[in-house]
Amino acid sequence: MSFNLIIIKQSPYQGRQSHEILEAIMSLALFDIDHRVVFFEQGISWLFAQQAPTEQKSLEKQLSALPLYGSEALFYCQEHQTLLFPDQPLQQSVQPLALQDLALWCRQADHVEVF
Repeated sequence: MSFNLIIIKQSPYQGRQSHEILEAIMSLALFDIDHRVVFFEQGISWLFAQQAPTEQKSLEKQLSALPLYGSEALFYCQEHQTLLFPDQPLQQSVQPLALQDLALWCRQADHVEVF
């Protein structure tokens, strides 16, 4: 099993960087490179429902378009969501992932990129 693991730890809407991360993920998908994306710690805030940024495009809409590019393996760390954002509704298309499973993926992945 060969795959790249992308871990997003930072909050969204920090300049242009969030959109560059999404472009990198779309590039992996467009070149048929097997990958998984995990939203971790503050990165879970990318998944908040009904985002309304004032100066940038909504990441919520862009994230929901990732499956159209072939990027369907989207996850969030379940323990971090419960601890940091217990009452915050998240996008439905992203699946929970246990921290122990993430640790296993980190060992199995060909490449791990942390943003």
